[in-house]
Amino acid sequence: MKIWDQYLDRKRALFRTQYQTPLELFDSANGILIKCFEVCGGERTKPGYTRRNARLIFLVTDLILYLFVNLYSIAIVWGSLMDVVFCFVTLGIAIQGLAKIECFTCPELNDLHLYNVGRFSVPPRFPEVEEALFHTAAMCKVFIKILAVAFSIVAIAIFSYAILMPVVSHQLSLAFGFYLPFLDFRSPVGFAINSAYQSLQVIEGCCGLMACDSCLLFLILNATGQMDLIIIYLQRLSEMIDGNGGGQNDDEIADVISYIVTKHLEHTKYVTDMDKLLKKQFFISFCCMIFELVASLAIIVRTPWYPGMAVTLICTIQLFVSCALGTFLSSKNDKLIEEIYNVNWYGLSTKHQKTLQQVLLHSQHPVVLSDGFSAIDLFNFVEIYKKIYSYLMVLQNMS
Repeated sequence: MKIWDQYLDRKRALFRTQYQTPLELFDSANGILIKCFEVCGGERTKPGYTRRNARLIFLVTDLILYLFVNLYSIAIVWGSLMDVVFCFVTLGIAIQGLAKIECFTCPELNDLHLYNVGRFSVPPRFPEVEEALFHTAAMCKVFIKILAVAFSIVAIAIFSYAILMPVVSHQLSLAFGFYLPFLDFRSPVGFAINSAYQSLQVIEGCCGLMACDSCLLFLILNATGQMDLIIIYLQRLSEMIDGNGGGQNDDEIADVISYIVTKHLEHTKYVTDMDKLLKKQFFISFCCMIFELVASLAIIVRTPWYPGMAVTLICTIQLFVSCALGTFLSSKNDKLIEEIYNVNWYGLSTKHQKTLQQVLLHSQHPVVLSDGFSAIDLFNFVEIYKKIYSYLMVLQNMS
């Protein structure tokens, strides 16, 4: 953690020299996100965006074709367990893609983005507020660059595997188990066309997943950033109460409490809208990844299947990151509750005490991200892997 904190401090110092305001830094990070989405036609946060653009229509058409190609391939390779599982695994990735397209191109996402832009546009009342906004924007910028590097490595690894396979096996072999119908991938022409088709899926998949994961990260970081601002105002409230011996801060205390209530209501609505936006996508993605993990592990325990190992690793990382983000959001809410408790309640009037008590009650029952059945957190991650282990043991006993 110390190394990570030092890295963030260096990045924040660098961004301070490059950008004058937190809004400029956030717009820069969002500009990178838009460029990633533009590859697939899903740049919802860009002004004037419409789903009726050629890139998104091509992507949806390609994914639907991809589903049929996988079903065709399953029918062709039926009887070979490893090939069938490989096709099913890639089929799950296509279903995830369609769910993410529906989620990350809907108007509700832009509403959340505009609210975040509005937060960065308001002049800060205290120096700590500007620092907190700058921290949120810097985190967005840092993480989208980290994800860009990570997904680039994944894409390079896949393309390297696709190139090395024919060389090692001394025959024309495709990297994935699906291939276009009526084209013999063992012939030079068929192999070239199928390789180009699979390469297209890899590029779209890596760019699309990177953009969606970055967008999810932006939403979570801004949600925690909202609580950071409320915490700052609670700390300022405590200072005002402690220095209010003669009642000279009464008006300012009332103003700060009103701000805290307003921002907490806005935060609650933000997280509620975010949960509604992501719930269906989480459910479909988690179901697909659980199926992919069980299917891949069922083959790996029998034979060293390297593509299945890669799928297992990637799905595990995706599950863990999503659940870790949910836990990060919950832990920030715990810090908010602690800060409310730390306020000097005895220095407040009965009216202000009751008002702050309502904020505390709502904070103790926060809206959490869920897949419709359970909260998205690290506890759920452990439960998911327990289920995967149970399903795997059932398959082992059946075989």
